[in-house]
Amino acid sequence: MSRIRGLIFDLDGTLIDNYDGYMELMLRRVGKDLNREFTLSHAKELWYSINSESRDEVIRRWGVNPDRFWTVFNKYEDIDEKLENTYLHDDAAILKGLNVPKGIVTHTSYDHTDRLLQKVGMRHYFRPIIACTEDTGYKPSPLPIIYCVVDMKLRPEEVAYVGDTLSDMLAARYAGVKSIYINRYDRPIKASTDYEIKRMDDLLDILE
Repeated sequence: MSRIRGLIFDLDGTLIDNYDGYMELMLRRVGKDLNREFTLSHAKELWYSINSESRDEVIRRWGVNPDRFWTVFNKYEDIDEKLENTYLHDDAAILKGLNVPKGIVTHTSYDHTDRLLQKVGMRHYFRPIIACTEDTGYKPSPLPIIYCVVDMKLRPEEVAYVGDTLSDMLAARYAGVKSIYINRYDRPIKASTDYEIKRMDDLLDILE
């Protein structure tokens, strides 16, 4: 394998996360509007796209129309409330001293990503930040990762993408970059990956 000279990270679930109480509260709010009973288990299934290529796939599995779901969800989502309920994974602090270019590709909007990273003290460690849109495509489309690789002025074979979901790993494969699955909670995924790690510290061994 070519030496890894740059790293790209997913955001939610990979670098940062939300407290369980916030996730459950958001799903209960949505469920009330949709006349459905959602629990913390549903919230985690959605947040981490468990056994799915996308959150929409999770929602369809519940028998709910994704467009209707997100219309209600977005009505209740407030960035200030989310900021109060966001934390940096403790193992992610090691990235501050990791001397390689680091980018982000995320489904979170650019403005929200900027504020969330500032909140956890990590904003200036990542450039570029690619926020997926209708124009860039959404993971597992490879395009957002490809845009990030080009911006980093590296070749795909010199870059690895670190993520925590099936869609992250598929996007990495389709983009021609190495895939690193961070599996903090022993959740298997239906995809082959180049590497699997338990903590960000394990990146040090991969980069040697």
